Amino acid sequence: MITNFSKYRNRLPMVSVSLVIVTVLLVGLIGLQTSAYAVYIDDNEKLFVKSSAQVDQIKTQIEAEINDQYDDEMKICNVIEYKKTWVLPGAVTPEDEIKDVLLKELDIKAPVAAISVDGKIIAYMGKDEQAKQLLEDLKDEYTQLDQNEKLLEVSFAEDVEIKEGLADPEDVLSMEEASNLITTGTSAPQKYIVEEGDCLWLIARKNDMYVDDIINASNLKTEDLHLGQELILEKSKPYISVLSKVEGEKTEAIPYETQVIADKASSSIKVKQAGLDGQKHIAYTATLINGVVQDREILEENIIKEPITKVIIKGTQVVQVASRSGGGGTGNLDWPVYGSITQYYRSGHTGIDIATTRGTPIKAADSGYVTFAGYQGGYGNFIIVDHGNGIVTRYAHCDSFVASVGQKVEKGQTIAKLGNTGRSTGPHLHFEVLLYGSFQNPLNYLR
Repeated sequence: MITNFSKYRNRLPMVSVSLVIVTVLLVGLIGLQTSAYAVYIDDNEKLFVKSSAQVDQIKTQIEAEINDQYDDEMKICNVIEYKKTWVLPGAVTPEDEIKDVLLKELDIKAPVAAISVDGKIIAYMGKDEQAKQLLEDLKDEYTQLDQNEKLLEVSFAEDVEIKEGLADPEDVLSMEEASNLITTGTSAPQKYIVEEGDCLWLIARKNDMYVDDIINASNLKTEDLHLGQELILEKSKPYISVLSKVEGEKTEAIPYETQVIADKASSSIKVKQAGLDGQKHIAYTATLINGVVQDREILEENIIKEPITKVIIKGTQVVQVASRSGGGGTGNLDWPVYGSITQYYRSGHTGIDIATTRGTPIKAADSGYVTFAGYQGGYGNFIIVDHGNGIVTRYAHCDSFVASVGQKVEKGQTIAKLGNTGRSTGPHLHFEVLLYGSFQNPLNYLR
């Protein structure tokens, strides 16, 4: 043991010196430290400051500046706490940098009126009064009454509530932005200003849209446009639907019928008697969603004037020319293709649009002769079939032709392939029906 002690005795002075040096260094470091406050934001240490009052003062300044900017009572949603400590001088955040750190770390919210639809927040508005006014304006917009109509009731189809809450200032919408969002699905929809020569069909084609989408998004009551009118070019995906019930009375037209009389001695077609619509007075109740009639119940109907039938004298030789070759149509039309109807027959749209995949075979709606097969402006590749009974069918936007001019085709025979040529918004068939040169609603002939 004495031997071991003698072995390490010479090293003791060195250990003692080391301990003295470490002690001196520690004392020196402690002497260099300064008193400070650790700032905790939501339990996370973020910075050190000389005085907690500095942070409180800068926090108050930030609140004042933001309230002035947004003209509202903003709220800092964080919990700020201070703990006294000792740190090296270099760890203390300079006073001129404290504000930047706080702006980065603080969660600043605005008190808002949140519009909730079926339990989901869809829009934040600055004031409760604004949100209420927006919803009332929405009801007013979609309950514009026709003459002699009375509003029985109005409500929202969804569960709509206004709730108090907090949100980031940049998420708060203006009245216009919130209205656009609720009615179209976006707060900044693309818009179009009507120019000279515009009609809904042309505007829709120029912007790769359908007429009905523009009508619904812009809440149009008529297809008549005027210069400078603003239209919304968005497919409408409303978050809120206005459900209304109205009661009214009006005078409506009774469409006239057409009678065709065969004349064996003639090979021409002439109108013997012009058709004239009749009139009837009805009383009704109607249910509407966003201003569009979903259901109507007739309570009373009185005929004011009977319609006058249109009489056409048609030479039988006209029919015989077609029937001798076996190409005469039956008058009952089959669907040329099957798919979704994306545009219906209406004023300004002379047929129906049926959307399906490119290359789908287009069938002749009835037996007849091909009288045209070629490219024609906005119709693109265009084929026409004359069925020899006053009915002509026309097929637009074809990808390619299978039948040719002069060819006899049978009902159901492939005459072309569906495409996207001409002024088209996507692969579809624009299908038209004409009776003695007048456009007809194809849905009245298809079976």
